[in-house]
Amino acid sequence: MHCLVIGATGYVGARLVPRLLAEGHEVRVLVRDGAKLDRLPFAGAVERVVGDVAVAARPACEGVEAVFYLVHSMDGPGYAARDRYAAEHLATAAADAGVRRVVYLGGLQPDGQRNSAHLASRRETGDALLAGPVPAAVLQAGIVVGAGSASFEMIRHLATVSPVLPLPDRAWNAVQPIGIDDVLFHLVACLDLPPHANRTYDIGGADVLTYLGLMTGFAQAAGHPHPVAIPVPLSAPKLTARAVQALTPVDRHLAGPLLESMAHDLVCRDDPPAGPPPGGATTYAEAVRRALAEEGAAGRAVTDPRAPVLVGEHVEDVAAPAAALWEVVSDIGGDTGWYTVPGAWALRGGIDRLFGGVGARRTKPDRLEPGAALDWWRIEAVEPGRSLRLRAETKLPGTVCLELRVEPVDATTSRYVQRVTFRPDGLAGRAYWYAQLPLHDFVFAVMARTIAGVAVTSHRAATRARATR
Repeated sequence: MHCLVIGATGYVGARLVPRLLAEGHEVRVLVRDGAKLDRLPFAGAVERVVGDVAVAARPACEGVEAVFYLVHSMDGPGYAARDRYAAEHLATAAADAGVRRVVYLGGLQPDGQRNSAHLASRRETGDALLAGPVPAAVLQAGIVVGAGSASFEMIRHLATVSPVLPLPDRAWNAVQPIGIDDVLFHLVACLDLPPHANRTYDIGGADVLTYLGLMTGFAQAAGHPHPVAIPVPLSAPKLTARAVQALTPVDRHLAGPLLESMAHDLVCRDDPPAGPPPGGATTYAEAVRRALAEEGAAGRAVTDPRAPVLVGEHVEDVAAPAAALWEVVSDIGGDTGWYTVPGAWALRGGIDRLFGGVGARRTKPDRLEPGAALDWWRIEAVEPGRSLRLRAETKLPGTVCLELRVEPVDATTSRYVQRVTFRPDGLAGRAYWYAQLPLHDFVFAVMARTIAGVAVTSHRAATRARATR
């Protein structure tokens, strides 16, 4: 079947596309950011349309049989109106293009009239698609469990940030989480629904828990101590959202609506479109285990831009072609060094050695490949000529990754992007990050500027050498 995935670079979409391709479907994607798509492994296997849903939906729908609608605008004030307009526009565009099926992933709804703004918006979006000319399957899911899912990241960090957690009474409300593998199964199953099926379906995992149970369940699966919950008689979602933003990778504009939704019991009251997945619905403990295993796999195929919690980035314009810049990047480490403040790497290595780490290890592989050691880093991924991703093996209260990326601008110039991401382990990790941030920023800024300068100098020297031959 020829499928269109709208939101293919998002958390669910980036996992759905490979599944559709593996099952033999043709896939087209509609994305707002083509560069973001380029960083995903399936970019070369799909057709692409770049643009906003409200503008590009009609050409994107042309010639496809099914549309997976996986976007929402929960990123600031007015998101409900934007989502409603986009859904109505898509419904019309799909009908005009002759699409036979629309599949939308929304949220579980509370039993009763009361609702949060977030869940009401998801229901409105689903209703707009159901009211359109093309039969729609609206899947309603609770918290999706998987590395990078916003709700899961919020749970994970709250479960590990402190041994004591003040929680509002809504933390004892019921919720039915669902593993990402089960979500993908139910989405693909919608392609086999009867042609005129036009309705909602609730999808959930094997367990009904409290929100506190989600946090303690994560802590148990991850080998952390259970946080001690202290009930507080005050519930202030906006204030709590700011606290969540400070403690987790979730922005307050996203955290706020998620926290408001906790005021309701969110459990399945309906059956999924094709029954449970083979072997039955996944338990919460198993879904957490799979999420931790995915994120721990070096060079995993799917990453999510929300996953790194704390980020430091330096960008330099380079008056040399991308090939010259890559020569400098690919020769980094070992006797060449890291082009930063003299003695900084040796000092950091010495401190690490005191704490039982690898120290200032000098290990440079014959070739850059995933899994090889490069000084105190481990290579996670290499795209020759474009990027090198490293993971630190030093003793730290968290996980540090360093990405060195070369972006061609034209035949004679390029851009160097150097990005450090740090996933802290609880409060100690965050304290470490902010304590060393000024020095860290200075050292890596020097590194970025020097790499750019060396590339320019080397390129000019090579150009002069060729001219004198």
